[in-house]
Amino acid sequence: MKNIKPKYDIIVAGAGIAGISAAVKAARLGASVLLVEHYGFVGGMSTAGMVSPFMKHKVNDEILVRGIFEDLENEMINRKGMIDNGFYASSFRASAFNLLNDANSTVLLNAQINEVIKEHNNIKAIKVLVKGEEITIEADVFIDTTGDAQLVYLGDFPWVKGDEKTGKLQALTLFFRMAGIDVKTVTEYAKQHKEDFFDWMEYDFDFSKIISIAGFFSFVKRAIAEKKLQEDIQYIFFTTLPDSGEGSFNTSNILGIDGSTSEDLTKAELLGRNQVHQVVKLLQDEVPGFENAILLETAVQVGVRETRRAIGDYIVTGDDIKFAHKFDDAIARGCYGIDIHGQKDEDSRMEHLPEGDYYEIPLRALIVKDAENLLVAGRCISSTREGHSALRIQPTSAATGEACGALAYLAIKQKKKIREINFREVQKLVEENISKKNL
Repeated sequence: MKNIKPKYDIIVAGAGIAGISAAVKAARLGASVLLVEHYGFVGGMSTAGMVSPFMKHKVNDEILVRGIFEDLENEMINRKGMIDNGFYASSFRASAFNLLNDANSTVLLNAQINEVIKEHNNIKAIKVLVKGEEITIEADVFIDTTGDAQLVYLGDFPWVKGDEKTGKLQALTLFFRMAGIDVKTVTEYAKQHKEDFFDWMEYDFDFSKIISIAGFFSFVKRAIAEKKLQEDIQYIFFTTLPDSGEGSFNTSNILGIDGSTSEDLTKAELLGRNQVHQVVKLLQDEVPGFENAILLETAVQVGVRETRRAIGDYIVTGDDIKFAHKFDDAIARGCYGIDIHGQKDEDSRMEHLPEGDYYEIPLRALIVKDAENLLVAGRCISSTREGHSALRIQPTSAATGEACGALAYLAIKQKKKIREINFREVQKLVEENISKKNL
């Protein structure tokens, strides 16, 4: 590979929103960074999974996640690819590429990490398969933002997966988009049949903003009884983009799948696409406002909420979320509550924080236990299942990724181990994302 150097200061594995944030932060600060991604594009679940909109990251009038995340939002807004908190996957891809390019971060796409080379508890290099050629690339610090904790797994560092007692993993969802929806007709139906929708629905619809509609319980129940709809689907949920007639659907519900195995992911794709076909037909045939709607696209990959999580120097718990715990070494804040999409024979949970409160994420949760130079961010952050269910959302993943980039840069600059860096130095570099009381 002519354009890939044999060694970088930092290697980031996985180009989802956490990896993008880590790579951009470290590169902007002056480190040489390689971002490795197995797809032919960047964005992870934001693009391949079409996961939109961004979930709650604001308390009262204060935005909790700014920094690179906000740079990405502004880039999408400038491209007219984002309205409110909703965005197009194509806009995310282009905007992320632009940020990475401007930061002089090197990106290696279509690359599969096959092996982690260690000396004791220090990672020396990774072996990467690129179009049939295996190359070895070294770095001083590694950041795992793969979602599945691939570097942690391949490096034989500690990890856990799923529910601590049952091992169950959250349900998977294949996102899809439809066009030609008569949104006003749909909202009028919702207003007249509130019993058919979730009780959190708000009915003072503002058609200049994104609208969320979730329920259609009677349609789903009847379709399942008539064997027109797979029984695991519980409701139909979509968000609109203003005046576009388009909806982004977070509806399919794929159970009994381990998203960290190729065999199960293949099953999930087949199940998900069959569910999408059934839901689209139900909407077109029976639901007011969808008579002329068409399926526009399905996501490249089924959306995976939960697989492996690293075990770090600190494990973020459900109590840390529920009781809005604060930390001296905080590097990010969040206000999204516990959100577990249950498997078969497991209740789903959605628990909100008290209005106006937020929790903090400690730097220690980004440092992998027993590893000298490995950090984690995004979906594979060190946490319990409850903690993970709140931290996995895109804004929080971006904030933890940015903190990893800052810590890795400081370790390179000062020629120290990652645990030797004073957390207050990291906090100064991610000041926009943390409470001022920590500074």
